[in-house]
Amino acid sequence: MLKLFVGMKMVNQDYYILKDWMFGKLTTLLENIEPNPKYPVLKMSLGEPTLGVPEFTRKIFDSNYDDWAKYPPSEAIPSFGESIISYIKRRFPGAEKLVDLNKNIVPVPGTREPLHLLGLLVKNLKVGETTALITNPYYHAWLSGSISSGSKIHWLNSLPENNYLPDISNLSEKLLDSSVIMYICSPSNPHGSVASIDYLRKAILLARKYEFILAIDECYGDIFRMNKPRPPGGLDAAASLGESLKNIIIFNSLSKRSNACGMRAGFIVGDENIIENYKLLVSNGASPVPIPIQKVAEALYDDDDHHIKSCLHYDKNFEIVEKYLKPYHKDFKIPDAGFFLWLKVNDDQKATRILWEKFSLRVMPGSFMAKEVNGINPGKGYLRISLVDTQEIIEETMKRIRLFLKLDTS
Repeated sequence: MLKLFVGMKMVNQDYYILKDWMFGKLTTLLENIEPNPKYPVLKMSLGEPTLGVPEFTRKIFDSNYDDWAKYPPSEAIPSFGESIISYIKRRFPGAEKLVDLNKNIVPVPGTREPLHLLGLLVKNLKVGETTALITNPYYHAWLSGSISSGSKIHWLNSLPENNYLPDISNLSEKLLDSSVIMYICSPSNPHGSVASIDYLRKAILLARKYEFILAIDECYGDIFRMNKPRPPGGLDAAASLGESLKNIIIFNSLSKRSNACGMRAGFIVGDENIIENYKLLVSNGASPVPIPIQKVAEALYDDDDHHIKSCLHYDKNFEIVEKYLKPYHKDFKIPDAGFFLWLKVNDDQKATRILWEKFSLRVMPGSFMAKEVNGINPGKGYLRISLVDTQEIIEETMKRIRLFLKLDTS
């Protein structure tokens, strides 16, 4: 009997596409290339904040130590729920009128897991072949969610002519009729572009007209320039329509806002029916958020001071970038949000190899973050460079980038 299984693939092969991911590609690209020993290695390819979790969280973890012995609830504990509502009132004024804590909100361990699990909830939403619409360049959790939905994937290219956001105004009725989910991201990763409230309204109305779920990833929603308006969110758009949260799920995380990537905490807010079923899914086979983490997350959502300090930190980093790039990119402008530099180059993969070999600088080729669609890879010819480090490191990074640009433009 065992011989029957020899050579068989014992897993769902639909997920094999996930092996083709950007960090694996980067490792392969730089394999057998040694960095220049004249320069200390600087790894700017990973978007992991370096400012650290606020110190006040230590005492909160200690004082709630005994709660590690308790099973985590699938819903928010009351105090955390109150903090989420309070945050929504401050961040998206007026939107709290659409939100019922027990019906529209659930705590999540960061955004990656719920972005994926949502795909399971839209599976078989429509009869026949279905479609998942994914912003391209993409985040791998959107892809895994689309695979889990059992849908054919349709990539929505984010191009400069549309402010690096997908053009959703020219999608065919046939495509929209078959769609069960659309993943969009604002502010966008990696460009830092912000969707207008009109854009978000249009996306919501499409979701309602064609009966699919609109997944709005707002992981970078609180990383914005302090001299510009705060990016509008899906809650703002829904409130402006004066209706409900029907057909919408919005993803919010403390990973970027509070430099707490490892803590895995945040919340999703949206359509009552989806949230109800998500809670059911979590209760039976996913990851509820432990009580001590909920208590710390509560304090982080209540505190705006550390968040403002983070935004000011990134503002200063981009000012350094602007100083070095202006001579080479006359049209360079600081992005409205996020903490990535999306740098135009002649050949992104070649540039990545040169920066590593000559300047010991590790960056991410934009083409590794996107899929080629109809002969167009929307990440090709760009580098994603993370600007999360100290001003000293950013200064050193830009000195090396300037040396590279002299080579690249000569």
